[in-house]
Amino acid sequence: MRLQLIAALALALVACADPNEGGLPPEPDRCAFDRDVYPVLARDCGFPSCHGSADRFFQVWAPGRARLDPETAILAAPTEAERARSYDRARSMLASPGDAEPPLLRKPLARSAGGGAHMGRDALGRNVYPDREAEGWRVLATWARGEGAACP
Repeated sequence: MRLQLIAALALALVACADPNEGGLPPEPDRCAFDRDVYPVLARDCGFPSCHGSADRFFQVWAPGRARLDPETAILAAPTEAERARSYDRARSMLASPGDAEPPLLRKPLARSAGGGAHMGRDALGRNVYPDREAEGWRVLATWARGEGAACP
């Protein structure tokens, strides 16, 4: 009887929970991702030694960078599979508990700008984005928050 009561209470709590409170990733616009975000991620993150690697959780596959299918020519247009995988991985980096800033926005920022734990540095030791005014970071934030222009 006690086990049934505990199970019923747990079910009631799950049923009443806000889906974004559990850290589930939102579903931002895919078209805006392809148009605005994918080019930024390809430029800033898709290097083979960074996120253009199957060894990384967050993966970005793009022309001139690492390709999802090694048979794809290095400069060929991005494939649908590459854009879809990059979208899914970027979307997964938007899940965050409560009001915490999602990893996609927090990790590439310099610590002095509220970022942290990102190991990627350029040849001068700088993080990907020095502050929240960096153009690439603003593109990511606009998309992640659903504030961008929708595709026609």
